[in-house]
Amino acid sequence: MKMRRDTKTGIVLLGCAFFLFASQSIKQPAKLLEPGPRLFPYVAIFLIAVSSVALIIKGIKEREIEEKPYFPKGGILKISKSYLMLVIYAITMTWLGFLITTPFATVAFIYDLKGNSKVKLIPSIIIALLVTGVLYAMFVYGFQIKLPAGILFE
Repeated sequence: MKMRRDTKTGIVLLGCAFFLFASQSIKQPAKLLEPGPRLFPYVAIFLIAVSSVALIIKGIKEREIEEKPYFPKGGILKISKSYLMLVIYAITMTWLGFLITTPFATVAFIYDLKGNSKVKLIPSIIIALLVTGVLYAMFVYGFQIKLPAGILFE
């Protein structure tokens, strides 16, 4: 039986999820602000496991359908450009901090991922500000993880 990429990816990710879950058995001293940052790996493991099972099911259901090439024309160039944008975002965040760089990076990623669709600037800015605010609240208040303030502002 020939397996689709979805099925193979799902199986590998499910294995990773179980490995991550097993690695969480290492005991850490309890803190007063539990669950705090220790909850984050469990949320990630759950999401990886659910996504893996969904990929496996999709791959089994669609096993008779012919697969398209993994990278369409110009795909490697697009992925390389996206990776370069992430590297630039990480470097810029160390200098300017999370709150300044994330809205600009989000707008840049929206325009990078739009493909052939038309994207308006004002909704992109609103989405970028909302995403920045939600991420900030989630990490600072939910997980109690301090985000980078930037070398220039310390």
